Order: sequence, then C-alpha cells, then structure tokens
Amino acid sequence: MMSQKKNNVVVIISILLSLLAGNLLAMDNAVASGVTLYVDDSNTGGPWNGTQEHPYRTIHDALAAASNGDSIFVYSGTYLEKIEITIDVTIQGENKDTTFIDGGGSGHVINAHGTYGGEILVTLKYLTIRNAGGSGFDCVTYSYVTGGEISNNKILNSQEGEGISLDHCQGVTIQGNTLTNNKITAVSVTASEQTIIDQNMIQSNQKGIHLASFSTNNQITGNTIRDNTVYGVYVVQSSSNIFSRNEFIDNSQNAQDQSTNSWSQDNQGNYWDDYNNYDNNSDGIGDSPYLIPGGSNVDNYPLGYFTQPEIPGEQNQPPTAVSISISNTSALQNTTIFFSGEGIDSDGYIDGYQWRSSIDGILSYQQTFSNASLSIGTHTIYFKVMDNDGAWSSEKSATLIIESSMNQAPLASIDKISPNPAIQGEPVTFRGHGSDEEGIITAYKWISSKDGVIGMTSSIILSNLSVGVHTIYFQVKDAVEWSTQIISSVTIQRNASANPENQVPHAYPGGPYLGKVNQAISFNGSLSYDDNGTLTGFWNFGDNTTGNGLALSHTYTSPGTYMVSFTVTDEEGLSSTAITSAVITQSGSEGDSLGGFSIADFEIPFPVLMVLVVLVIVGIIIGFIYKISQR
Repeated sequence: MMSQKKNNVVVIISILLSLLAGNLLAMDNAVASGVTLYVDDSNTGGPWNGTQEHPYRTIHDALAAASNGDSIFVYSGTYLEKIEITIDVTIQGENKDTTFIDGGGSGHVINAHGTYGGEILVTLKYLTIRNAGGSGFDCVTYSYVTGGEISNNKILNSQEGEGISLDHCQGVTIQGNTLTNNKITAVSVTASEQTIIDQNMIQSNQKGIHLASFSTNNQITGNTIRDNTVYGVYVVQSSSNIFSRNEFIDNSQNAQDQSTNSWSQDNQGNYWDDYNNYDNNSDGIGDSPYLIPGGSNVDNYPLGYFTQPEIPGEQNQPPTAVSISISNTSALQNTTIFFSGEGIDSDGYIDGYQWRSSIDGILSYQQTFSNASLSIGTHTIYFKVMDNDGAWSSEKSATLIIESSMNQAPLASIDKISPNPAIQGEPVTFRGHGSDEEGIITAYKWISSKDGVIGMTSSIILSNLSVGVHTIYFQVKDAVEWSTQIISSVTIQRNASANPENQVPHAYPGGPYLGKVNQAISFNGSLSYDDNGTLTGFWNFGDNTTGNGLALSHTYTSPGTYMVSFTVTDEEGLSSTAITSAVITQSGSEGDSLGGFSIADFEIPFPVLMVLVVLVIVGIIIGFIYKISQR
C-alpha cells in the first residue's frame, strides 16, 4: 500500500511538470495585439509619442514607430507626404472629406508593397488621397498585398498614372470609393485574384477599370462607371471574372473584353445606356443579350435603359414624370431624406419607378422611399416612370446638396511679414487673418521654427527674433478646430555692431529613441538652433557608424542600449554636442524579451532552460522518494 501511494505521488508530480512545461512554451509563442497610433498635423509644438494627447505630426513618423497589426488614426488636416508601407497596418482618416494625403504631384502617394512569400495586409479608409505625379506613379499602389481593403475614400488627380493599382495581390476589397480625374485608369488590376470592386463611383478618368495579365476570379459589382473618356471597363488576358449590377453611363465605350468572363450573376446583368432593345414582358431584363465588344462575351440579363416596347396593332404613348418631391434640398450627411415622385400615362397607368443619383447611382425602384446614406456632394437626382406597356418616360431632375456633418475648418491667410529680411533687434511686423463660412474666428497662432510660439493675435510686432532663417507657421481657429497651417519665412540677419561675437549653437538630438533590430529608426535633430545662421549635423550612433544631416534614419543590427552623440556646427565653425540614447530590442522574428542562456555558441532559450531546471529539481525529489520507499 505504501509503495502504491509513493507511486501516485510520482505520477502527480510528473503531471504538474508537464503542465508547467506547456505554459512556459506557450509564453514563447505569445503575440502582442496591435495598438492604435494617432496623427494630427496641428500638433506643432510636441511632444510627439503617438497617443491621443500627444499625436505624431506626420503619418511617416507613425509608420516608423508602428509594428505589424497596428492601426494609425489620422485626424483631419492636409498631410503633404508620400507614404511607404511594408508592414501589416490600417490607416484610417477622421473623415474622407477633411483628411487629405497629398502627394504634391510627385511620385506615388501611398505605396504598399510586400514580397513574394512575404505578403502584407493593408487597409486604407476614410481618406482623400490625391495628386500623384510622374509617369507610372499612382495615388494608391498595392504590390504583394493579401487581404485588407481600400474603402470609403476619395482617390483623385493621379496626373500621369492610376487611382488604384493592384499588382500580384489577392483578396483585396475596393468598396465605396469615389475615383475621379485619374489620367490613365481609376482601378488597375494586374496579375491579381479574388479582388472585390463594389459600389464605387468611377467617373471622368481615361479608363474606369482595367484587368490585365491573368487577373482571375475577381468580382466587379454595383459600381457606377461614367464619363470615362476611353473605356468604362477594359479587360485583356484575364478570364473567370464576374461583372454584375454595374451602371455604365456616357463612357466613350462602355466595355471592351478580349477574354472569357461572366457579365451577369444570379440572373442580373448590368445597366447599359447604349442598350437599344426591348423589355416587352416588363420583367426588368432586356429581351435580347447585350454584346460586349472585343470578343464573344454577352450580358444575357441586361438591366434598365430599354427601348419602348413594340405593341402590335397600336401605338403606345410613353408616360410622363410629372413631379419630384425631396424633403430637403440641402442637408447634412447622414440626414434621412424623403423622396416622392408622380407620373401620368394618357393610355394606361404607371407601373414602375426609378430614382438615381449622379453620384451614388440607382437609389430606388419605389414611388416613395427614404435614404440616410447619400454621399457628400452636389447630387443631380433623376426620376422616371414606366407605364403598363413597359415604356419609360424621360427623366425629370432636381438638385440635392449633401454637406459634411463635421465642422468645416476655417482658412488662414498671411497678409504681411515686414521687413524681410530684417536686422537683429529690428521690429518685424506680422499680420494675418482668417475666414470661416460657418462662424467667426476665435483664436490665432504664430509659430517660428526657431523661437516656438511667437504670438496669439492676428497682428504682432517683435524685436527679439533669433538670428537665422525662420519658417513661420500661421493658424486660425473657429469655435471648434484649427485651420491648416499657412507657411512663410523671414530672415533675421546678425547685427554685427550689437552682437559682434558668434555664439555657440544649440544641439538638440531628440530621443531617447526606441526601436528593434533591423528596423529603421528616424533620428531628428532639426529642433537644434543657432543665433547666427544655418547648421550642419553629425551623428555617431554608438555602433561604429556615423551619419551627416540634421535628420536621418539608421538601422541597428544588434540589440542593446547605444549612446548616441549629435554634433551641430554653425556657418562660422563653432560646434556643440549633445548626447541621447537608442534602446534596441529584438524583433518578433529574431528573438524575445525573455532572453536565454548561452553555452559556447549554442543558445538555450529561457523557457527551455526553465523546463530543464524544473526537470532536475523534480528528478531529485523523485529520487528522494524512491530512496525512502526502499527502506
């Protein structure tokens, strides 16, 4: 009996040991959940740590600090940046009508690129992305991106490229966007599959949608494709794709398809403004297929835009759309709008209705309905009626304006900075003003890149500005928010008689900096200043490498705490040095924060080391129990 009890003790200890080992190993596989970083271009004075209280000033800075799975929330403002993305990330704007990422007419605006075998997942939403520039440069380009979405954005003014370009992507959703005025194509899909392009307004580009280079199994549904100067849809070397419920209006050519694709789904085809056939049975589907130019594809279930039906023995008179009633002709976004229309028919009765918007496409097939999700903008609302013989009336139209429900930021203007240049100690006058369509200006702010905040009224006179070239920022505020900064400059020249001796410049390296192995860190010493002119910078990163410049990036290849020195030198050769630090940890793919134990060149991970220690201790206990049992 005693021996049996001792054996039971041994079994219980063994079970506990197994559970402990499993928990230790699970620690090694734990993955941290993503965090949200915040960006606000109005945070000009810092500090900048990505929190809601102290957001980064640029999206670039937030991306430099982000890790896989993080989100970046961008407050309303104009961000003159070109964004490069190489990690899994979501970038969300506060409002697509007030949050602008502007490429300035040079290069891609947003370039998200993974690699073959190293694909990334990227989501962009509630942004206006605009002004890509240069041949082949796009507003948004995705390469080797799997999953994610581009949704509820405005994407416009790609001057020589495309609005959205997908290359070697899979499972990306493009939904609810407005894509307009892009030089080549609104949406280009190359060597990509399982893309969903749904409910977008694609207007006034050369080509609306272009599928090429064996792009397969993509779904293009519910889009309004209009006023494109070459093609609405152009398909080459891309089969097994589905096109359904899209509305084609006033394109130079609605479609060109040289491959084999389906132009309907679930007995629903597309709306073609150049479909010149009948719907004699009034089922809402054309009596004959719509032929897709370029090959042998057909839309077997064309919708809407039918020719008046032929009725043997009599000449049907088309109905007339008499009136449109809209509860509000100017309303804020998300307001419920009520629509009602009337029609008459001289030789029958009204049997159908259609409402459509110049921005949102088809709205309803009911005589009366309501809608609370109309896009911001000036809508032309079209209404028509159908009689019992299937003939449609001409469209009657009305105008409806949907405005942003958010406050519109005021506008700032700089009227005067004089004299410019000025001599050190000489009075300089700054004068500006603001305008706000919704209210009044309640505050003003002047900021100097060298002296910080220099005034809080519309006009100021200063005689104590530092010597050098100042970048001047001016903002105004309404009752709710600050305007975008207006930028100018003023040069203060040293007064040799009043201040004959050059002063030592002030070095400010920023930091301390945090980062990971093999991840670029942005070092920024641009807040350094000199009373007498411009500065040059020199960095010693503490890992036997150096760099020149006030702001630059550096990558560490080993973990540790590095002492970083930063030296600035003025135009007359005087220098000063300041010290900061960089704390570098292992990246998630290269190690963990638990460390390990090294024997020669063999590294024992910490969890495994703990298991071995526990095994030794339990072995001693089991040996002791066994020895007692033998007595």
